Amino acid sequence: MKAAPAIAVGIALALSSLPGQEPAVPQAEVRFSAIDVFVDSEAQPLAAYQLTVTAPHGDVRIVGIEGGEHAAFKEPPYYDPKAMQKERVILGAFNTSPAEQLPRGKTRVATIHVQVSGPTILNVTTKLEAAATSEGHSITAQISLVERNAK
Repeated sequence: MKAAPAIAVGIALALSSLPGQEPAVPQAEVRFSAIDVFVDSEAQPLAAYQLTVTAPHGDVRIVGIEGGEHAAFKEPPYYDPKAMQKERVILGAFNTSPAEQLPRGKTRVATIHVQVSGPTILNVTTKLEAAATSEGHSITAQISLVERNAK
């Protein structure tokens, strides 16, 4: 007769998952978003960059990183996957192509994918640490983030 308690537990578990039952704990709304990262080097050829991306709220997690639109930065930038699981990650990329094969002006260098839990307003910041030409000369550049519209 020891099987009776196990059967009772099994029936209780089965009944608890019937359709129409409300979960005991409300699930937080989860959405995903893609954020394009642009670097504007104006007239200078962009060969290298390093930037820091921060998602300061615990309900925004970086879940993926992909490369940019120009052939020079098509591959994903270098980053630490363990750091990406926290609220801050450093991205960096370089290309040794001649200056004529490098992007000039505003170009998308990466896309960051994030998971947002709950009604949180997406708040991701970035700081450009360095940008350089193909000769290794530091250049002044501007960085911007643009969240893609959900389709």
